[in-house]
Amino acid sequence: MKAAQIAAYGGPEVIEIVDLPTPEPGEGEVLVRAAAIGVGKPDFLLRSGIYKWKPPLPTILGNEMSGHVEAVGPGVSGLNEGQPVLVFGTGGGRYAEYNTVSTSLVTPLPDSVDLDAAVSIPNYIIAWALLFEAARGIDVKTAYVNGAAGGMGTAIIDLCRSQDIDIIAGASSDEKCAFVSEFGATHTINYSRDAVAEKALELTGGRGVDLAFDQLIGPRFTDSLDMLAPLGMVVSYNALAGFPEDELFAAMRARVGKSLAVRCFSWHVFDDNPEKAQQNIEAVVEQFAAGTFNPPIHDRLPLAEARHAHELLDARAIMGKLVLKP
Repeated sequence: MKAAQIAAYGGPEVIEIVDLPTPEPGEGEVLVRAAAIGVGKPDFLLRSGIYKWKPPLPTILGNEMSGHVEAVGPGVSGLNEGQPVLVFGTGGGRYAEYNTVSTSLVTPLPDSVDLDAAVSIPNYIIAWALLFEAARGIDVKTAYVNGAAGGMGTAIIDLCRSQDIDIIAGASSDEKCAFVSEFGATHTINYSRDAVAEKALELTGGRGVDLAFDQLIGPRFTDSLDMLAPLGMVVSYNALAGFPEDELFAAMRARVGKSLAVRCFSWHVFDDNPEKAQQNIEAVVEQFAAGTFNPPIHDRLPLAEARHAHELLDARAIMGKLVLKP
């Protein structure tokens, strides 16, 4: 089988297309034939060697894959050959024509769910967990998301729209702002040009947002604090722009009159609670089956162009979800 593998950490140039034996499922595993493979920021983190939970090298990239069960290993029940499934796990291995995976990483998909769209489901799962797990207890009427044009940002916009939450979308260009506006964002901010916190306050009549979804952090992290309404929360689920220059607790104490909160979130919080993880997954799959969500697909590229896909990823040129086709 063909697979996109790395033997060293680095830029897109470390990705190689290799021929590997098609694996056979072991105890408690199924063999899945890929129909679509998702490309996302966790793949960049793994390829770059930044990812905390990276597997040993050489390794196959990718966390998200949809396809059909090709074979069932011993001790497996509830999954059948030919069944459409989603494979979602954080340890890589999905950039391949076939995957052997533990049934704990496999979720059956209704026939009504498009398999190309299905590789966006993990983005929506994270968005769902951010809103309903990480930000539980926050009465969210207005929210802000940065990096809004990518797979995660569009998932958050789509989810907020389904919950009647006004969503302010921050993006790095006018083109991306136009894209997310057309997709359904209530307002947009071009943060390469605009003063983000001031603009968010202006758009909310001075009140601020109840929740800020922040995947960038970086030196402008205090923008997320300054745009919050009283008792608002920042949910940090990545730090793509690095860590803040300001000492976080001091920055929060300086704004103590608004009683703000910051929560850092990782899907790995459910590593020891697979039942809770599965509840979030099933809730999102149910919404996909109902047609609630409509993920935008940037492009479909052959698996052989995985290196080019990562060049687009590194250039921040992707709007929506980029899909690899085996």
